[in-house]
Amino acid sequence: MPNSKLIVSISVFSFLLFCTSIIKNKTRVIEKKIIYYEKVVSNLEKELFESQLDYHYLTSPKLLDEKISFLTSEQYQSMSFSKIYLDYNSFIQEQKKISKK
Repeated sequence: MPNSKLIVSISVFSFLLFCTSIIKNKTRVIEKKIIYYEKVVSNLEKELFESQLDYHYLTSPKLLDEKISFLTSEQYQSMSFSKIYLDYNSFIQEQKKISKK
């Protein structure tokens, strides 16, 4: 009888040790993924901050005008919306419409 108790005890201990090892390995893999995704999110937040900063800086014509006037003595005029093109093809199409003499 004492021999069977020892076998059962050792088998239960071995089973629990095996399960613990599996769980620990799976949690380590999950922790590595969490660390990776935290880095990705951190980089995206940094890019978002920089993009927002660029957007606010570039969408402020008054600020740009002040910077230009501070840095140079040249006078710049604002460009009309009709002269702003979204891509190169639209620029070429518009140039084809304009007749040159």
